[in-house]
Amino acid sequence: MTPENWWAKRASCARAVMTGSFANGMGSLRGVEPGLAAALGDILARPGSLVRAVTAYLVGIEMGVPEEAARAVACGIEYLHTASLVFDDLPVMDDARVRRGAACPHVVHGEAVAMLAALAIINRGYSLLWQGIRCADPARRERAGEWVDERLGTRGVIGGQAYDLGGWRGEQSAAEVSEVAARKTGDLLRLTLVLPAIIGRGTQREIQLLDRIGMLRGLAYQAADDLKDVLCPEDESGKTGNRDAEMGRPNLILAEGFQATLRRFKRLRTLGDRVQAILPGPPERWGMLAPLRVTLPATTQPLAVPLAV
Repeated sequence: MTPENWWAKRASCARAVMTGSFANGMGSLRGVEPGLAAALGDILARPGSLVRAVTAYLVGIEMGVPEEAARAVACGIEYLHTASLVFDDLPVMDDARVRRGAACPHVVHGEAVAMLAALAIINRGYSLLWQGIRCADPARRERAGEWVDERLGTRGVIGGQAYDLGGWRGEQSAAEVSEVAARKTGDLLRLTLVLPAIIGRGTQREIQLLDRIGMLRGLAYQAADDLKDVLCPEDESGKTGNRDAEMGRPNLILAEGFQATLRRFKRLRTLGDRVQAILPGPPERWGMLAPLRVTLPATTQPLAVPLAV
């Protein structure tokens, strides 16, 4: 069996574990207000790719984190990501109608209930993170807590979302768009890779390289997301398309054009490959990182290309 096949089987098993954790991580919904319970049930029934959860779980296992703690951290990260999507899709944000191939929670259950469901998932996400972090020794536990705050707080994901909402029509530069992507997307992938290493036995060198990989893969992911917005129809992407152009949100294609964004994406992916190649140990040790190497559809002919400003 090749290392790729071995990792594919292992990732499949990890995804089965995380699918169960995602579906059941909120605990019983009995006694929960019916509207809120219905919204939570719908959200938890559509886990998406679970790529962050699977990767965090397998990095945790590799770093010697106890299985239960690795599972809790991975599910907590995925919950926080999922809740961010619920907020991101609201009419006051991106005003999307479709996510993960189904109507967004606010479309089905109303905006107020969708926000409450997202807050409940965030609350549970932080609880799960703490369940995993508390297994670490005091020094690593303190560092992990600081890392969570930095990546998710006002200078991380939440701050990135705030910048995302700024009036960007006619004012975008590729550098500014990349800064927003670094906070919104990059910081969550940095958390995915680095938090399990901090609470485990990750060395300083491993933590530094995983941090760099998380940022590069996050920036590449955001570039790919902008490209897929004009390459893929809605039924293929599973979400409402062309929202950035309509809502005046930061978008690399709007900032520098389609071909420049495609070149940027390829450059970021190559840089990520180079950093991953120098991680300590044989390359097959880090096979769990392969799903973070995002690809584009076979065609690179856009359905429609917004004009760069």
